[in-house]
Amino acid sequence: MKLVNEGALRITGTKWNQNYDNEIIEKFQLGLRHSRFQYIKIYHWLPPEQDFVMFCCDGSSFGNPGSTGFGVVVRDSACQVLGTLFGGIGVASNYLAESYGIMCALEMAIQWSMQKIIIVSDSKSVLAEFAQGRVSWFLKGRWHMATRKLKQIKYQHCYSEVKFSADCMAKKGALLVAGERQIHMGRPQCLPRVEIPNVEYFRFG
Repeated sequence: MKLVNEGALRITGTKWNQNYDNEIIEKFQLGLRHSRFQYIKIYHWLPPEQDFVMFCCDGSSFGNPGSTGFGVVVRDSACQVLGTLFGGIGVASNYLAESYGIMCALEMAIQWSMQKIIIVSDSKSVLAEFAQGRVSWFLKGRWHMATRKLKQIKYQHCYSEVKFSADCMAKKGALLVAGERQIHMGRPQCLPRVEIPNVEYFRFG
């Protein structure tokens, strides 16, 4: 039974062509199940260029749809955390959470009298819509008002492996009730880790 139990645990993972794996497969006549190739990619976090402020945005949803929230982490060219924002949305989709995160980042930049900003998100589709002005109707008016007051906006895609601080804030936002917001000046204690330049972050696929 111990052998069966060990085999059951091992065959759910990747087969590395070890003799032990082959013996179990042959003993129980399990056959082979091919899986797609696993790869590892290395990414680096890069701070914004001089005179720009980076707004790392993310949305989080416990279910899709489910209880959702958004998070924003603001960084400068010296890699410092200038502030954070997270809030609850209520029951909604991941798409809505990502859109609200970017919209609130734009409005936050105006409130803090910033002119040149970089919006970073792991959602290519939402970034493309904002960059091309194809914003959802319920955000269209707010988007027009925000973009008129900002001098320059860059939209930048990145993977979640180099945007985990915003993901942390978004998960906290999803725990709040709809409409509740929390904003912090500087780096709050509830943000234990932030991205660091010249550090390798790994993406598995």
